[in-house]
Amino acid sequence: MNNTELFLNAVKNYKNIIIIILGSPDPDALASAHALRILLSTVSINSDIIITKKISLSQNRAFVKYLDIPLTLKKDFSPDKYDAYIVPDFQTNIVEGITGIIPCAAHIDHHTITDKKGPADFSLIKTDAGSTSSLVALMIKDLNPPINRKDLISVSTALIFGIQTDTDKYEHATPIDIEALRYLSEFSDKNIINKINGIPISPVTMRCYRKATENQHIYKDWRLYGIGYIDIANRDSIAITADLLLKMPDTSTVIVYAIVEDRHRGDLFLDVSFRSKSEKLDINDLIKRITPTGGARQFKGAYQIKLDYFRYCPDKELLWKTVELTTIERLKESRNEIYIHEIDTFFPSALKRAASLFKK
Repeated sequence: MNNTELFLNAVKNYKNIIIIILGSPDPDALASAHALRILLSTVSINSDIIITKKISLSQNRAFVKYLDIPLTLKKDFSPDKYDAYIVPDFQTNIVEGITGIIPCAAHIDHHTITDKKGPADFSLIKTDAGSTSSLVALMIKDLNPPINRKDLISVSTALIFGIQTDTDKYEHATPIDIEALRYLSEFSDKNIINKINGIPISPVTMRCYRKATENQHIYKDWRLYGIGYIDIANRDSIAITADLLLKMPDTSTVIVYAIVEDRHRGDLFLDVSFRSKSEKLDINDLIKRITPTGGARQFKGAYQIKLDYFRYCPDKELLWKTVELTTIERLKESRNEIYIHEIDTFFPSALKRAASLFKK
């Protein structure tokens, strides 16, 4: 059985499924969820897509609007009306208030596997894919009978944009991504993709970029940038700023950090975004050594630290200085740990090579 058949076999006994996008609702997660919803509809299964965070980038909002992707924003939601849930494009399928109450029908992702993972009727985790959209695209490709033409155009357009985003405009596309693109390109709406790509970088992101360039800290081959406080509605600007800074000359690894405020919910947290050109840098391992609340794939990653207790601090500037100083020192320590790991790895192998010479 191929993955499509395994997936449909896993979900066949459910009637109502909730598709949950954990973390930031980026194009890869949104496209994957949209395609899975259409895929479920072919076997008469109802499904809803839930996002737990607002879509902040204007480009991503346009993406949802142009393709008419039905979304519901809920931080706290009840599983009462659903038989099962699906988690696309996230390292863990454990969802607070959901896992253990209803089963996980499917978990589909391309990030490094985490220990914090629950059971799923269908699990497709492939780190050799540059995007979850590619994995879902190949499931759509193998569907028999295929979905109707209108839905196929919508799904193909969405999945191409998801692949484009997560592979950094195809720069880090893998053979799996290329296979998916070959299939999707036949059906996608190029006009919509061009419209979305034509949306300029937002003024908020450009302000973040300017702040970052004015607050640079260089440590060895890492460049650290603090951009102060940012509203939750503009959170994605942190990652976009990191993307832009990585394009600067003589830059191999960039880390951008900010304190994110959600005044409506009273949330406050540190958000740290990694970008690197180094194929040897294991960002996921690096982040997991700092905190379990984060993760990465090759070349990019992020982590968050809750600061809710400190939202009562009357001096925001003092709080920022404290958080920034602590973050810089922790990141420096992480860079030093990489060097120690390199030494620990090098010397045993060097000794083995030397010993083999004496044996000869």
